[in-house]
Amino acid sequence: MSTPGKQYPFFHDMIIRWFQGELTTRELITHLEEVLQPEPYEPGFTDPVSLFETALETYQPDYFFEWQDYKQYAKDTAPTVKGLVHQLNELLAGRQPLNEFMEWATWHNMDGGETTGGVFENSNIEYFCLIFFPQHYQQLDTTFYEKAGSIIARSNDITYGAFVIALHLLLEKEHKSLYYFLTAYIEGHKTDAELNQYLEKKFSHKLPAFRYNIHTFPYLDALHAAREHKSSTAAFMQLMMLEM
Repeated sequence: MSTPGKQYPFFHDMIIRWFQGELTTRELITHLEEVLQPEPYEPGFTDPVSLFETALETYQPDYFFEWQDYKQYAKDTAPTVKGLVHQLNELLAGRQPLNEFMEWATWHNMDGGETTGGVFENSNIEYFCLIFFPQHYQQLDTTFYEKAGSIIARSNDITYGAFVIALHLLLEKEHKSLYYFLTAYIEGHKTDAELNQYLEKKFSHKLPAFRYNIHTFPYLDALHAAREHKSSTAAFMQLMMLEM
């Protein structure tokens, strides 16, 4: 079914920019307060979308019903690369608290990911928002967000297999685990079958779109060459870190 048209572009664009990430929750509330009188925003308790929709229903009922129709089918209600980078920059600048960033980034996990028909710009940022960030947020620090932001900004040009590895290599525990396994592989103590098993256990997810195995791993030929020439594991790890 096609997406209904929009007659109220000001309000429409405001909430779409929040969904996509070009507005943080604080920025959304500020814009909303300039034109309507929303209920008080309580961080950690108030759902930004509900706050927006309640204000619309009260002050702009025609638009509220249009928005309800639109969002069921809209594809532009999920994070974009530009939006995710903006959210990270605001987090790093101290203008957005971590809990609000997490709420925005993982919003599509609610109701089994069926809150809207939104489609992420690419599978890499979808993986970051829906799987990686919720699983690892307690381990993440400023250095991680700075380096991850650079990788995310280039995510349209990075394969899913490479993106997943690069994110995990920013975590000390995961970096060590991969280093020790690949050292054993390069030295001839591990087989391709064991590599496949390791990759599946470490990086695969039950959702079909996020399965990971030896065929997803984009460095297999390079790894075979490293084993043949007994190259250093450190050099091979550097290849996978995608640093500029």
